Amino acid sequence: MRNCKGYVYLELMAAFSICIFLVLAILPILEELMTHRKDIAVRTEAHHLLYERLTAFMDGEIQANGQEIIYKRRSYELVWKDNGDFPGMIEGCVRYEDESGNLESICDAAKK
Repeated sequence: MRNCKGYVYLELMAAFSICIFLVLAILPILEELMTHRKDIAVRTEAHHLLYERLTAFMDGEIQANGQEIIYKRRSYELVWKDNGDFPGMIEGCVRYEDESGNLESICDAAKK
């Protein structure tokens, strides 16, 4: 222990650079995780709106007209199509923009 000079700053710099590397490796993962978390919430809202409209259509409360729905400051577009594969069925689709800016669509069919 007589000669303990010199390596304190070098060890401090090595430890600091390891910590910085770990933080820089974890931040993109956390950002992607938060984006996916928001996307799941938006997708859940879209599913809820789609099934709410399909149920209302089957109960005769609404007509099969395309419309834009604003829900929680987000825009969803409801589109109706005749389902050619299954006569007597109509397909409803909800289109929305996710957090990444991609257009997503969720579709399901209901009896006319």
